[in-house]
Amino acid sequence: MLAVIDIGSNTIRLVIYSNDGESPESMLNKKYAVGLAGYVDKSNHIRPEGVEILLNVLSDIRRILDYIKPERVLPFGTAALRNSANGGEIVSLIEKQCGLKVRILTGEEEAVFDYYGASEDGLGENGILADVGGGSTEITFFEKDKIVFADSFPLGSLNLYKTYVGGLIPSPDEMRKIKKSVTGYLKNFSFPYEDIPDMPVYCVGGTARAALKLIREYDPDKKKSREYDRGQLKDILSYVRDKPNVLLQSILRTSPDRVHTVVPGMLVFQAIAKYYNAKRLITSRFGVREGYLAYCLKEGHTDE
Repeated sequence: MLAVIDIGSNTIRLVIYSNDGESPESMLNKKYAVGLAGYVDKSNHIRPEGVEILLNVLSDIRRILDYIKPERVLPFGTAALRNSANGGEIVSLIEKQCGLKVRILTGEEEAVFDYYGASEDGLGENGILADVGGGSTEITFFEKDKIVFADSFPLGSLNLYKTYVGGLIPSPDEMRKIKKSVTGYLKNFSFPYEDIPDMPVYCVGGTARAALKLIREYDPDKKKSREYDRGQLKDILSYVRDKPNVLLQSILRTSPDRVHTVVPGMLVFQAIAKYYNAKRLITSRFGVREGYLAYCLKEGHTDE
């Protein structure tokens, strides 16, 4: 068995994979809704109460690992630790108190591992990969099955909610501010293309899966499909203006643990699809965890 620990800005996940066949299969997937990005103070430090919650969760995971005894344990951190001023100190505390050596991924590494992971689920020859996390968004462009650009910007569903939203879901004015902020980062990317004919956006991560659940809630024809078009995404988001209570009830039915972050995250996907003139969005079942696992198996990396 193999264990991957993903320390994100919104959630922490422990996934146990079997290692019996040609490719690892998930046997256990345990999610902790921690919201680390919500504990970042004005000096860009994760506050002590956030660190304590993190250590408590990882101590719980350590107990599970001690019982299961996987062959390898692969912990990594993304935007919450990467962007915080005390991320290095926290990693040292984790190793001291929980016995876990956490690797903090760079934004580019996270984008590349997203691609590796999504490739396991099937990708077209060309496309745009977008992973909207709690504290950052990773974008990868690939052509002819090769990465041509991979980068990250520090806007995710949770920190966008924290920065712009006053209620449970954003108002129309707050939505405009979120999309403007995202588009501003896209304009600063060094990637030269803004209009890529018929390239789909492959959507990765928990927000992507929550968005797909909402699409399926409103369109029964999508119950078995992971693809939808930009117009359908726009229609769902129009409920913020026209039927906010109906939208809120739908989110509570489909993804109650993401009630405050799913709409900001969907706005990021919408802004990316619009900016690059992508008409189709496809939700991937796999992402950074599977990509990091594949990388570590290939490289023979161990943490302990």
